[in-house]
Amino acid sequence: MITHRLALVAGVASALTLLPAVASAAAVHGSYTTIDVPGAAGTVAGYVNDRGVVVGTYSDRGGTDHGFIDRHGVFTKVNVPHATSTSVRGINDCGVGVGVYTDSRGVNHGFIDRHGVFTTINDPHAGTSGGQGTILQGINQHGVIAGLYIDAHGVLHGFIDRRGIFTTVNHPHAGTAPGQGTTLGSINDFGAVTGSYRDSHGNHFSFAGRPGHFTTVNDPAAPAFSTFAGGINDSGVITGTYVGAHGRLHGFIKRHGVFTTINDPVGAKGTAAEGISNTGVIAGFYTDASGNNHGFTFTPAR
Repeated sequence: MITHRLALVAGVASALTLLPAVASAAAVHGSYTTIDVPGAAGTVAGYVNDRGVVVGTYSDRGGTDHGFIDRHGVFTKVNVPHATSTSVRGINDCGVGVGVYTDSRGVNHGFIDRHGVFTTINDPHAGTSGGQGTILQGINQHGVIAGLYIDAHGVLHGFIDRRGIFTTVNHPHAGTAPGQGTTLGSINDFGAVTGSYRDSHGNHFSFAGRPGHFTTVNDPAAPAFSTFAGGINDSGVITGTYVGAHGRLHGFIKRHGVFTTINDPVGAKGTAAEGISNTGVIAGFYTDASGNNHGFTFTPAR
């Protein structure tokens, strides 16, 4: 089964009322390009850099996850040696990728992929039992990494890694019970991040901004607790996904406070927007009428 950012905060509760609205628009126009790793059972595109290189995760026919790099239609499969699964979550313009792999005990480990040379990254506070560990989510042009770790009690914590110096980032309203806590996703070149947290009641919220200066991200079209911030570029444009009242995923762009919806026209069962480049290209995935996942890039009309 494919893992992606949304899987970290699965089980979103629908609500009867909408959250307070900001400016909203129905849709954004542009062109979609489908990305399918050859021979894959399903593909999820997680991020696209400014050179148009796409990274993500694909599942094989046996249900195992593998990472991939798509360089303008030329695919490189990414598998950390001895891992039981691998997922690539981000890549900068220098071609340095980051992601997560799972070992034979079910423990998560972050990794850096420098042109096929892998370096394992573990937050020193991460738990070491199955389902715990470290996940790298994004890397900027300065080599600064955003991610999360799951501690020995099953609580999630965001972190920023500046060349081996780890700083834990916990949203002030995050809960501290197992399954609660904070996750970080994308990070731009100015140090602004996207993320989410679960409070002590198990409710999910998304946010963006520099640590200590977070603002909530709520698509006004979404039921309460169902907005998931994905990527943020250097212009502060945010992309993400919300879960509709009937469980269908819808992508969105937030630009200058205005939310616009992204629905791939062949995504009969939903669209998710995962990452955004500085050129405004979005990477994500859609689910077709048969329930199969396909990656895509979306280039907004100028």
